[in-house]
Amino acid sequence: MLLGILTGVIGATRKGTKTDTAMRVYSIIAYTLFIPWFGMMLQYLFGIHLHWLPTSGRLDPGVNLHTVTGLYVLDSIITGNWDALVSSVRHLILPALTLGIVLSGAYTRLVRNNMVDVLSQDFIRAYHARGVADRKVMWYALKNAFIPVVTLMGLQFAILLGGAVLTETTFSWPGMGTFLVDRIDYRDYNAIQGAVIFFAFFVGIISLIVDIVYALLDPRVKY
Repeated sequence: MLLGILTGVIGATRKGTKTDTAMRVYSIIAYTLFIPWFGMMLQYLFGIHLHWLPTSGRLDPGVNLHTVTGLYVLDSIITGNWDALVSSVRHLILPALTLGIVLSGAYTRLVRNNMVDVLSQDFIRAYHARGVADRKVMWYALKNAFIPVVTLMGLQFAILLGGAVLTETTFSWPGMGTFLVDRIDYRDYNAIQGAVIFFAFFVGIISLIVDIVYALLDPRVKY
């Protein structure tokens, strides 16, 4: 989200320039990347060639961690296991980069298009005429352009819960998507129903949060 919003704002504020064209090309390329191929390229570059990051799994061999929640970063902090914290964060970087860069393309295009529309409106020209600092004008414009972006955030969170199977497979990550696919293969209907209910619960919570954020961003929205 941060990468997509940043590149979208850069493209909108430099509309019609080479920078704007570069941001739009980036959004197209990022959104059309094939996740297994892109993940393997990152594994080869940062794991095999540079030896900077691990290529799969959740912890380094030999690192022991007492699990409390099953979330290794959180469990490492709770138990004060700093070796496990460093290891779990290092294992998170490549899967997060893979998903983050691919999904950022949609944010780049959406933020850029909405920002261009907002920056052409009369109230923006009025801000500039009154001598309001450019940084504040950009902040107001981003807030006005943000409602469809918040909607996309909620939708993509729902997609990530069950749709990251390719990333999980590439990085040998035992996530919810892989779990659900395995349960379907085994005809484990109870586990499938439980996973679907779990997804539905979180999608409902995220939808509620999105509605609340709408009201915070736009005072005209009342509930």
